[in-house]
Amino acid sequence: MEQFLILGTAGHIDHGKTSLVAALTGTNTDRLPEEKKRGITIELGFAHLQIDDVHMGIVDVPGHERFVRNMLAGATGMDLAMLIVAADDSIKPQTIEHLDILRYLDIQHGIIVITKCDLVDEDWLPLVEEEVRSLTTGTFLEKSNIIRTSAETGEGIEELKSALSELASKAIADLPTENEPFRMAIDRVFSLEGHGTVVTGSVSAGTVTTGDTVEIQPLGEEVRIRRLQNHFSEVESVGRGQRAAINLAGIHHDEIGRGQELAEIGHLVPHALITIKLDVLDSIDKPLKNRERVRVHIGTSEIMATMRLVGSEALNPGESGFAQ
Repeated sequence: MEQFLILGTAGHIDHGKTSLVAALTGTNTDRLPEEKKRGITIELGFAHLQIDDVHMGIVDVPGHERFVRNMLAGATGMDLAMLIVAADDSIKPQTIEHLDILRYLDIQHGIIVITKCDLVDEDWLPLVEEEVRSLTTGTFLEKSNIIRTSAETGEGIEELKSALSELASKAIADLPTENEPFRMAIDRVFSLEGHGTVVTGSVSAGTVTTGDTVEIQPLGEEVRIRRLQNHFSEVESVGRGQRAAINLAGIHHDEIGRGQELAEIGHLVPHALITIKLDVLDSIDKPLKNRERVRVHIGTSEIMATMRLVGSEALNPGESGFAQ
């Protein structure tokens, strides 16, 4: 029986995430001219990896601090994650930041990949692994495998595939067994000549079929699904754990943007207020104050908001509290 999962990358810029994905899948996920020119990932990239009956939609995320909003958008819907650390660079700021993001998204299954192992002496690798083990202590990666790789020589790639297969089995066992309403956060919108509006995303729940009518929120607009693709292949339906490109009828592409969601009609209702439990990272260098302006990331969206602390005027680094 075929199974579908979303596998994501995480890690600092220039630590070899895109090269690793290319070594695993044969796909270069950097598609923009600027990405190819500068040699860095700016936008989300996508690839497909099949191991036995498990299909993994890979989301390759940017590692630069300026593009953390894109990383957050790509991390939405991940079932498993690869924390990637370059052997010649070890832990860097976005290694830590991306690990924090994965923890707060409550991702439960992951693997640590040391890249560029061909660039260092063998004696150096245990020191890098020790640093990574220290960083991941107390996280979902605490007991995960560490795989040494080189995209240049092919070292460790087959071992990584084997480890991903084992990890996928554990993730599949934790998937929901009940049918849920369809939901997909939109991460890309474009217009295709002769077909019209196309949106892409990782399906986080449920199934949708060609001809179905769904809802775009928070617009509240109903649209019909004309065509469906999964990794450039035409399909009749897509479901949870799959990457989807959805051709929509009844709406212009200028009316839609990243951050909006496609969902079964009536499943999602827009709200202007949410109540949350807020954990402040130890690494934050100043308190979060009552009525402070903040950026809220939900799904693939980034929304400016005012935060009202409940029962407090400030939360210091390492503290927790409730907020609206």
